[in-house]
Amino acid sequence: MAFSERDGLMQGAKWALIANWYARSIGLVNTIILLKLLKPEDFGIAALSTFFVSLFAAFSHVGIGHFVISSDSMSKQELDSIWSLGLAVKCVSAILLFFSAGFIADYVNKPEMEAVIHVVAILPLISGLRNVALDVAEKNYHFKRILAANMIGKTIGTVVSIMLAIYLESYWALIIGVIVIALSETVTGYILFPYRPRLTASHWSTQWTFSKWLYLSAIFGYMRSRIDVLILGNIVDSRSIGLYNIATEFAWLPFMQLVGPMNHGFFAVVSRVQNEVADFYYRIVKQMSLNMLILVPCGIGLIAIAEPFSGIVLGEEWRDAAPLLQCMAGLVIVMSSHGLMCSILTVKKQLKVIIASDAIIIVSIFVVFTTYHDAGIEQLAQLRFAIGAGFFLWLLMLQRFVIGIKAHDLLFLYLTPAVSGLVMYLMVVQTMAMFPSEMWQLCVGVLTGMVVYIPCMLLLAYSFRRWFPYYWECCEFVLRLIRRNRPAMAVKGG
Repeated sequence: MAFSERDGLMQGAKWALIANWYARSIGLVNTIILLKLLKPEDFGIAALSTFFVSLFAAFSHVGIGHFVISSDSMSKQELDSIWSLGLAVKCVSAILLFFSAGFIADYVNKPEMEAVIHVVAILPLISGLRNVALDVAEKNYHFKRILAANMIGKTIGTVVSIMLAIYLESYWALIIGVIVIALSETVTGYILFPYRPRLTASHWSTQWTFSKWLYLSAIFGYMRSRIDVLILGNIVDSRSIGLYNIATEFAWLPFMQLVGPMNHGFFAVVSRVQNEVADFYYRIVKQMSLNMLILVPCGIGLIAIAEPFSGIVLGEEWRDAAPLLQCMAGLVIVMSSHGLMCSILTVKKQLKVIIASDAIIIVSIFVVFTTYHDAGIEQLAQLRFAIGAGFFLWLLMLQRFVIGIKAHDLLFLYLTPAVSGLVMYLMVVQTMAMFPSEMWQLCVGVLTGMVVYIPCMLLLAYSFRRWFPYYWECCEFVLRLIRRNRPAMAVKGG
């Protein structure tokens, strides 16, 4: 079945949301259970191992998905060739990671890391075996079976992690769970899609010409997002890394669970309309507006409820994560803005700008963290937030002068939800202060945030609709859905 660009984006968002909500739901259950069974030190070891696996995966990234999606058409031989190129590079990555285990353990001053790295070195190889038919399906907006593979993998991995945590009571439960998820997703991809790629190097030279900038972009992009963990591994203990990593995971949850899936398919859609200037601009600003509509209140709201959230949801051993949550929550807006910008600049063939941007923040984090290496984890998190705020100003410049978004659109884009979020924050803090119980503070804080933010945002979106229609269009879409479902609900109720 063929989809229009608009329907394609909606299909991608819909199925990605369904799968992601499912995956994150069981993932949250998995994480919360493991938080009760394991210690912060265990999560610290797991976070470090994940970092180095992902780092070597970035060094083996050749942009298979971007190449397939952005190409008008590809023969079977071309598909096999790009798959083979990715597999070859990832095999080299797996070997290098395996033999780097000793050096990594020495760098982070944790001998147990050597055995962990030896085991997780298989992950790049597993990802290299991923069926290229999944990318072809995404290009054609066939999302159901793609996401089914992810859902099956997450389910199996969650069950394995919990069972192993009960039995082993160590970080190995987390490590093996990640491997099982990756293996399950890869195997399921071949079960759900009949395509069987074969090894060939027939088009490597042409495909590498396209992939080399994506390769550099992937390396710099990953270092930009997680270089803090690399430096922390050398200057703080495993417990601090565990606290920092869990705080980051929960702070970025709104992006991973809501906004990330809604962006699924965005690259494919803007690739098709890149030559239609007005439509291209509209889709960019509309998607940015939808992201900010959700992320700004989530980030500000988490800052307000961080204390009771840490005590109730994470548990007593994780109370020290509260100030880290507050610092990392603000960065979710920066992450979303950067992610969309990267997709847009990739379509516009301006990958050098992405690499330069990532290099700026990598150097900034490295210089600041190494300069203040004697500071505690809370102070380092505050410095990380300050760096992110500075990087956000850089992103604004790129959005204005490189992507070409109008100044008044940028003003309304960020200021409208920020004002609503600030009003929400003040009301949540004042309301929570009336209750001594953390459980009541958490429940009342979340409820107050929703009751205050939604009408405030509706009012501002309606008031500014003549100058910035995008937020009101999002609100009207939701209101139409509510009206459409109201008769059906009334019939059921009768």
